[in-house]
Amino acid sequence: MRIVNEEILCGVCQNERAIIFCDGCDLPLCANCRFFDLWGYGCGHVDTKVFCQKCNDDIKKNPYGGAIK
Repeated sequence: MRIVNEEILCGVCQNERAIIFCDGCDLPLCANCRFFDLWGYGCGHVDTKVFCQKCNDDIKKNPYGGAIK
């Protein structure tokens, strides 16, 4: 994790301030490097998940949106 002027920088681009952490690997992410997915369960319940590109494509970390390889 890179910190500049007391701000955590995005772990992907290393340029922008991180605003959230990946739900798959805890990598800090800026607004441009995050991917959202909605995981529904039960009757009308939805959780918003945030992933980096690598975790978004990983079927083990994102079974609802991951790519099968």
